[in-house]
Amino acid sequence: MNTPLKQLILIETGLLALFVLLGNGMRSVATMTVSVSQGEFASFLNISVERTDILIEVLIGGAVMALAIAPFVINSHTARKVCLATAILASASYAAVGLTMHWDPALSVREIIVLASFCMGGFAISFFAPLAQLAISQAKTDREKSMLTTVWTAAQPMAFLIAPQLVKYVAFDVGTGNYFLILAVMPILFLLIMPMVMGTADGAAASTTTGNSGTKQAPNWKLIGLFLSVVIIFEAWTTANSFLGVESLTGLGLMSVFLVLSAVLYFSVKSALPHDTKLPSDAIFLLVVLFILEIPTTGVYDTAYLVRHLCSSELIDDRATLGAASQVIMVFAAGALIARNPIWRERLWLLAIPCLIVASVATIFYPYPATDAALFYWTKMLSSIGIGIATTIVVSAVIASANGNKLITLAPAFVIMFGTEVGIEILEITFQISKLAGLGVTAAYQMVFVVQVSAVLLATTLMAWRWLAPKTQKTSAA
Repeated sequence: MNTPLKQLILIETGLLALFVLLGNGMRSVATMTVSVSQGEFASFLNISVERTDILIEVLIGGAVMALAIAPFVINSHTARKVCLATAILASASYAAVGLTMHWDPALSVREIIVLASFCMGGFAISFFAPLAQLAISQAKTDREKSMLTTVWTAAQPMAFLIAPQLVKYVAFDVGTGNYFLILAVMPILFLLIMPMVMGTADGAAASTTTGNSGTKQAPNWKLIGLFLSVVIIFEAWTTANSFLGVESLTGLGLMSVFLVLSAVLYFSVKSALPHDTKLPSDAIFLLVVLFILEIPTTGVYDTAYLVRHLCSSELIDDRATLGAASQVIMVFAAGALIARNPIWRERLWLLAIPCLIVASVATIFYPYPATDAALFYWTKMLSSIGIGIATTIVVSAVIASANGNKLITLAPAFVIMFGTEVGIEILEITFQISKLAGLGVTAAYQMVFVVQVSAVLLATTLMAWRWLAPKTQKTSAA
């Protein structure tokens, strides 16, 4: 192969990797920016630090809606149109946040613009993740797909690694308003790269519109509508809890509707599936485990606790950076091991789960830290190592078993985001109920940390059951 051709291939691969990195990373930059700037947003919106989780909720809520819709609107023929529309909307939304922080209007106007902008921005930019996955599906070799899948998985923690430093060295210097104006340029960069990496899409068209049998399948719009209704009701319920409290009649009513619709959806899907349908049961099981593990690893209440107890912004930023760096390293390390030998998908759980258990249990002792606050650092790093390994295991397993099924291929992005939002909501309900029960702020946070431990133990129990089940079957067979 001559040198110019090698250089061209390297450039194409580099652009594709950048496209994948931006696709799954930009949303996380905005989310992490809010997380590490909770004090400033609390002051700007005249709310408590705990209430700033509303901003993260609307960002993630918009993302969940986007990822729920994405499989039904994105294919090789619509990708460019979707990218154009969402890039413009995301850019306009972040620009609106920046301009509002400069304009400094009345408080009610600030609240409406900021909440609406984050909701629409989170919605628009979250289409980039499945667009990046569509680009991965067009890679020419399995090795390239494996490499790009690892980059896609690492994009979120890499964004978490970069965002605190951007806030620390850019936002604090130029102002948060100007920072969001700069952030508004990033979706346009993603849009400009897209034509260079998604020029030929005929092969992807077949893989994203067909099921395992290779034949084109008509979508079940009744189930799709029911699924989207469940997501919308869930978003309405979480919003009601944030603004009106968990004891409000509106919140309780929406919760009841959500539970009923969820049950209807479950039984509708079960009855609609043909009896001979072969779904990748192992991958679905791992997605359930990953969903549960997203609950204790949101990091929202950990950070809010540190802000509430007047920890320095330097400690909070450095903690987030060390955690994200640990996660990035472990994603690439786990990805390399799995690419070398798939048997590591099972073995790495023996490292991920103990890390998550120790880290979650240690958070219960946050009210009693050493004077150097080392506990705050190593728990974050250990938790990030655990969730980084777990995410890599699940994403690689799902991609390997998808067999051209678009819904399965795009499932990890939705599970990660929806699991994160469900986690935030469960922890918010725990915090509010604890306060209503008469507990102080510190005790309420400890109850939140206990729930986080419970989620990790539940995931551990499920994995143990999965490991022991084959042994039990062999014993009974013998």
